[in-house]
Amino acid sequence: MTALAPVRTRRPLPSVADGSLVTDDGAELAVRIHGPADAEATVLLSHGWTMCARDWRPHIDALTRPRPGFPALRTVAYDQRGHGRSTRGTAPLDMALLGDDLARVLAGTTTSFGGPVVLVGHSMGGMAIQQLAARRPGLFGTRVAAVGLLSTCLDEVGRVPPPPRDRPARRLATARQRVADALLHSPRSASTVHRLLTGPLSHPATAPVWRALFGFTGHADTVRADTRALRDIPAPVVAEFLMALTAHDCAGRLDALSRVPTRILVGDRDCHTPPEQAHRLAREIPGAVLQLVPGQGHDLPYERPVLVVETVHALLREMRRPHLVPGADPAPAALAIAAPR
Repeated sequence: MTALAPVRTRRPLPSVADGSLVTDDGAELAVRIHGPADAEATVLLSHGWTMCARDWRPHIDALTRPRPGFPALRTVAYDQRGHGRSTRGTAPLDMALLGDDLARVLAGTTTSFGGPVVLVGHSMGGMAIQQLAARRPGLFGTRVAAVGLLSTCLDEVGRVPPPPRDRPARRLATARQRVADALLHSPRSASTVHRLLTGPLSHPATAPVWRALFGFTGHADTVRADTRALRDIPAPVVAEFLMALTAHDCAGRLDALSRVPTRILVGDRDCHTPPEQAHRLAREIPGAVLQLVPGQGHDLPYERPVLVVETVHALLREMRRPHLVPGADPAPAALAIAAPR
């Protein structure tokens, strides 16, 4: 892959561009850019745990095509480190690191573009956006003009809720906890769980296994995509990311998101990032709009891509043009992309 370096002056970009950004610890973040260089805005898409950038394909297809009232937009999708085509790097994994990775992608793909940016993140990708807001608040209201948070958590990822009263719900809750414990217990147990979730029991005919463990609705196409993405990630990396997720905590650190239009979506059947978390997140961000989606689990953005596109369009209607905020961080152009070593 070619390296994508920040360009100081605005110039036309190709309609589709592939490349990679190299982080300070040597991770190569695979990036793909779609859409016109002179678009009204860029939509930067950040995927969740065990997923990859290709899962945003339906959203990209819709956003980069003009439709009544909304011109074609520019989109940027990237693979989180250790996922898809991106390498792991050498730094210890934590959620702050994923926030830094997002800052690197933002700087390397939108500096030359110059227009406003809408950040959209699912699950772990939404947590990366929160980390960016907590660590680089000056980017919000200047470079970042709007935010969409889909099926994500403020903190307490993996917190064990009070035992449900009915027996089937207790069995499902116990199964989810055992899977999480196995992933974190040892490399051998993590590999066993990895084989379970990507083997015969992941077939659409047995989708209830996925529904029980992760709150997915079990649509056949979604299960196949989830399985394919998970199969491509080594079991130890899956476990390492889970450990990082459980340490995520942005409570009391999201004031920057109140500067820009922010929308939060969650499925009412999401067991992984439950509606309770979405309500807590909304209370942390004055002015945020929360939408509870009936009948949907954790895979909401991939099973309801039209809803996500409509959310982006709603954010475009709401967002104000970037303006400088006193005490803001340096312009994204100052965030240098490390050269390959």
